[in-house]
Amino acid sequence: MNTTPDAHNLHIELHSKIGGSLKEAVFGFNDGVVSTFAVIAGLTGGLTSEKTILLGALATLTAGAFSMGLGTFLGSKSEKDLYESERRREMDEMKNIPERERQEIRDIYEERGFKGELLEKVVDVITSDEKVWLDVMMKEELGFVENPPTPWKDGIVMSTAFVIGSFIPTLPYLLPKTRIMCIAEPCIQPTARLIWGLPAIFIVSLGISLVGLLLAGALKTRFTRRNIFLSALESLAVGSLAAGGSYMVGIFLS
Repeated sequence: MNTTPDAHNLHIELHSKIGGSLKEAVFGFNDGVVSTFAVIAGLTGGLTSEKTILLGALATLTAGAFSMGLGTFLGSKSEKDLYESERRREMDEMKNIPERERQEIRDIYEERGFKGELLEKVVDVITSDEKVWLDVMMKEELGFVENPPTPWKDGIVMSTAFVIGSFIPTLPYLLPKTRIMCIAEPCIQPTARLIWGLPAIFIVSLGISLVGLLLAGALKTRFTRRNIFLSALESLAVGSLAAGGSYMVGIFLS
């Protein structure tokens, strides 16, 4: 199927924007699950009450949402400021020293194998359109991506994803012990007794957290292109290590 240049560029732009948002969302979600469940595991190891565990989890959720969101915002803003500064500098150089900038385009494409008349034609075509010329310089010379960062959007996506991830291990502590929980508890409790007498509510939190970690690892493959099973297992292993270490510290300090 033939596509126009505008349609092709639109596809690239949308792919880049969606990919960037997905990356922020997956990392925020993964960090939310890992950090909050690690806190829950540590407090459980310290034989803390369910109310205190809930307060600790909610404190982690709140602090993490702000710190991750603001950290991402500041990082993206710094990248955007640098991008805009370099773009202005390139525009000034194109206006004030165009021949040197043309030579830089020539050098870039000469390294790619273009020679003679074809090379000069490529240089002429690129430098005949100021926007194309500037975009090529930003990408090929300076290594910037086509779309600059979006600080507010990146921060909000990261913060929201962290909150969603944090809610997963916290959910059993938020819900009242309804009839469903009463039915589930006899099934969970024997398993809990086999694992150092862990409370049933922690087993529920553990189970859904492991599912969340597997999901986060699988989603990461959308932009890492890794094997989905290996990525899911890696995420599971990292989260389990963090929670296990936190639990042991809780036991040691109790």
